[in-house]
Amino acid sequence: MKIETVLGLSKLDKAIIIIGGPLLGAIIGWFIQIISSWLIKVPFVPFGPFFEWIVSWNSSWVSIIGVIVGLIAGILFALYAFSESLRMTITDQEVTMKKYDKEVQLQKSEISAIYMDRKDIVVLGQKGEELYRAQTDVKPLEIEAAFLEHRFPWKPQDPYQSDYQRWVPEHPDFPASMNSLLLAREKALKEDDEKEAAILRNDLADEGAVIRDDDKRQYVRMIRG
Repeated sequence: MKIETVLGLSKLDKAIIIIGGPLLGAIIGWFIQIISSWLIKVPFVPFGPFFEWIVSWNSSWVSIIGVIVGLIAGILFALYAFSESLRMTITDQEVTMKKYDKEVQLQKSEISAIYMDRKDIVVLGQKGEELYRAQTDVKPLEIEAAFLEHRFPWKPQDPYQSDYQRWVPEHPDFPASMNSLLLAREKALKEDDEKEAAILRNDLADEGAVIRDDDKRQYVRMIRG
């Protein structure tokens, strides 16, 4: 029998999302005209004409329609929250990470270190390469306890922390192709484009680079060998 530990949203978190999202949406929908009348009085409020249009309605159906729309919006939010949350399933042989309906399975023999980088859980391979990185809201002590229970190589910090160097444009230690990717990623970080930054992180991994971010500054280490 394969004993496993599952980390992710707690039962309370799930209850809040399932009940709270649609309920809040319904409440906002019911009072949408009152809320809109307040918002149009706020200077420079975005979508002002839209809120004025809602206030102009003189129908008892406005609140009912608002509740329906609010419920739908709450349900969609709940579905997004569940897909966005990282779910980790750990056994003595492997760990499975699932997020955005994308599942990654890693064997213990492939892993040299697991640690937390702020809210990100990071998994390193035997050559020091980054096998997986994702944000999680699970408490670090809970994550640490789970991986240690299954005898994974948990580390209190990045074991290669001293190998990073801060990147600057046209860094002399990196090839032009890598500097171009890092420049593009710096732009994505400044624009808070997380999706593009993640894609560029993977592109840089293909070049043999591991990236650590600190307040939108990039620190780079090269994979040895």
